[in-house]
Amino acid sequence: MIFAGGLPLHRNGQVVGAVGVSGGSGDQDQSVAQAAAAGL
Repeated sequence: MIFAGGLPLHRNGQVVGAVGVSGGSGDQDQSVAQAAAAGL
């Protein structure tokens, strides 16, 4: 994790994008970012 709420998106070992969330606590932002990444 680079910072709470930010996650790189990987495909075939390559970074192809990212999800960034902010506005809540660090734990809330991270949970939302993980849910978004899991849905892709």
